[in-house]
Amino acid sequence: MIDRIKHIMDYYNMSVNAFAQKIGSNQVTINQQVNGDRKVSLDTILKIVNSFALISTDWLLTGEGEMLKPSSPKEESSPITIDRLMSIIESQQRTIENLSKK
Repeated sequence: MIDRIKHIMDYYNMSVNAFAQKIGSNQVTINQQVNGDRKVSLDTILKIVNSFALISTDWLLTGEGEMLKPSSPKEESSPITIDRLMSIIESQQRTIENLSKK
C-alpha cells in the first residue's frame, strides 16, 4: 500500500505536504504512514479514493491491475463510501482465501 501511495505522489509530482493537502489530511500523519512508522488508515484510503478520481480503487487496495481507471465519458464520479470500500475489501479477501485453498 505504501509503495502505491508513493507511486501516486510520483505520478502527480506531489510532495507529502501537497498530497496531504489534496486529500485533506495532516502532513505529519501522511508522512508517518508513507515512512512506515504508522499503518495506512481506512480514513486515508477513503480520502485518496475520493480525491483522485482517476486512481483505481482495486489497484490501490491490492496492487493488481492498472493504477488509472479506464477513461469512460459515462462514468460518474461519486464518492466511495465506507460500506462500498468494505465490500471491495471483503470480496478481495474471499478471492485470496479461495486462491490459497487451491
